[in-house]
Amino acid sequence: MVRDTLQLGCQWSGSPFFYPGHLLVTKGGALQVDGSFKIFTGLRVVVDPGGILRLGSGYINNDVRISCFQSITIGDDVAISENVTIRDSDNHEVVGRGAPSSAPIVIGDHVWVGLGSTILKGVRIGTGSIVAAGSIVTRDVPDKCLVAGVPATVRRIGVSWK
Repeated sequence: MVRDTLQLGCQWSGSPFFYPGHLLVTKGGALQVDGSFKIFTGLRVVVDPGGILRLGSGYINNDVRISCFQSITIGDDVAISENVTIRDSDNHEVVGRGAPSSAPIVIGDHVWVGLGSTILKGVRIGTGSIVAAGSIVTRDVPDKCLVAGVPATVRRIGVSWK
């Protein structure tokens, strides 16, 4: 296995579809690749000043949106489906709420994120977990759990996937 590589704009074998995309790491932001990671076509990945995006190994399918203002960590052997949004900031504070506008996201090892899901600020997704299609993850997900819904809630524990 090739280590510490990032492939952007990949296409599935035999696929006629290609959607341009972009990766922007602004001055003061950082992208760290600790494994072999592929991001397919249609990507829109932005790392703002002070943000750090860490990628382990695995892939993200077409049309991902990643907005990193503080910290997003994606572990090893991770599979992220099409049309997923991962965003560690609201970019605005709600007056009187007292919650920070940004908080780190950690996606553990061997996690599967389903089609059209959204992962919001301050979330940790545990090792071996599955996020069902269309879910909006607003709270931590324990290891080896299936979460689903809006907002996502634990639907099954002790799951595994290949």
